[in-house]
Amino acid sequence: MSSGVEADIALDAAVIASLGLIRVLGGAAGLAAAGTGMLAGLAEARAEVRARRLREIQHHEQAIAEVLDRNARITALASSAERNDADLVLPAPLEPAQMTADELVAWCTEADTVLAAAEESLATGIASAATGRIFAAEALKATAAGPADRPVAVSPDALATTMARVLARLLPDTTDDDLRSVTEAAEQAAAASTQGEAESRLTEVRIRIQQANEQARRRRDDRAAAARFLRELETHPGAGDVPARLAEVAGGGRPFDEGLRAEAVRLVGDLQRQAEHEYVAATLREAFEELGYEVAEGFETLTADAGEAVLTRGDWAQHAVKVRVDDARQVRMALLRTEPGEGAEQRRLDVEREEQWCASFEAARERLDDAGIHADVRWRIEPGEQRLPVVRQRRSRQQPRARQRERDR
Repeated sequence: MSSGVEADIALDAAVIASLGLIRVLGGAAGLAAAGTGMLAGLAEARAEVRARRLREIQHHEQAIAEVLDRNARITALASSAERNDADLVLPAPLEPAQMTADELVAWCTEADTVLAAAEESLATGIASAATGRIFAAEALKATAAGPADRPVAVSPDALATTMARVLARLLPDTTDDDLRSVTEAAEQAAAASTQGEAESRLTEVRIRIQQANEQARRRRDDRAAAARFLRELETHPGAGDVPARLAEVAGGGRPFDEGLRAEAVRLVGDLQRQAEHEYVAATLREAFEELGYEVAEGFETLTADAGEAVLTRGDWAQHAVKVRVDDARQVRMALLRTEPGEGAEQRRLDVEREEQWCASFEAARERLDDAGIHADVRWRIEPGEQRLPVVRQRRSRQQPRARQRERDR
């Protein structure tokens, strides 16, 4: 092994997914404190265990996404019911935190039954009202025109029945503009003088309904996506006004423009990288503390970009280890002297400490691997190859006695 080492860090897919899931569930504040204990199952270090853990996480994430999708539908249907003065029975939106994937799936199944009935009822009511208005207006036009001027028309009753069935396919949470576009095409169909003309114009109605429904589904997806981003960014100190803007999208008050989406994606990516960095720092600390090392004041800077920390031992008076983690993707460690040391005896002590540190590093790598953090060594300095650099460190009260013991050896 080496007294100086640089290693690339790769996190298990299960670790990365777990950190994202914990953040979505509202646990971001405890990521650093949780350390290796928050990823149950990874310590078994078996591929099948890790694969199962990843499937569980993905299942949970999908369940949350499904809940947010239902919440978006509930919000949209409630708004549409209010606009159309309809009385609907709707489930209350669900807060998915602290619920298991199975509980979330069970709620979605129950909600789907209620939502399907509510959606069908509202869509039928809107279609019936629109059909009634359209054919009532056409009847008034025909009466005003008089018998001599009235065109040869298709059966009003048959056309009204077909029109109501076609309009019922329009999603009830469509916008007023889309509803107006569909209604205009329906009015033209109602005014047709022949069966062929009516069928042709009904085709246009169907096309506009399809387009309106695509827009409605896109808005639902945007609301669900905005809700997820919002969950991840609500407590982010650097998010600015993004959470408030996302809340408007989630509530249906504004469109999800590409600029806002890109900004939310960037901020969530920053949070993920921060979570990974905190996890690596917490796991490193835990691993080396278990091996008997003490983490000097300032270790918390490992959670910042290019943070550094110093590891010491109670029986080391003249040596320490500098640790640096760069963006949770690279770790650099180097043994150093905390005061100058000259002569063969001090050089022998340096090599002894280097060998001791090398053994500790390998033991730490095993602990990191158990926690889903894999360190691939890029370069190393073997014990005795180079003189240790000297970087003076602040000493604790106990260190002078340890230094004297080393000098007496």
